[in-house]
Amino acid sequence: MVPLIGYGPRRRSIKMAVPYRPHTSEQGFAVYRPKFIETSGIDAPDYDAIAEAFFTGVDSHEQAAAVWNAHLVDESV
Repeated sequence: MVPLIGYGPRRRSIKMAVPYRPHTSEQGFAVYRPKFIETSGIDAPDYDAIAEAFFTGVDSHEQAAAVWNAHLVDESV
């Protein structure tokens, strides 16, 4: 679970989970797209914009982004 909190004039928060499958002898490590669990202080959350900001953060760390992208499971199929 990843808590995201904005402390401004109005406190806003989002809880999201980043599901993953640990490496086992049968299957390799895998990460899945984040799942938004709960929001607070946000009237109409724009989940697409939040996800875009999350992946911008992932991509900002070259080494972590390479691992993430190599193991991201495409759930759209």
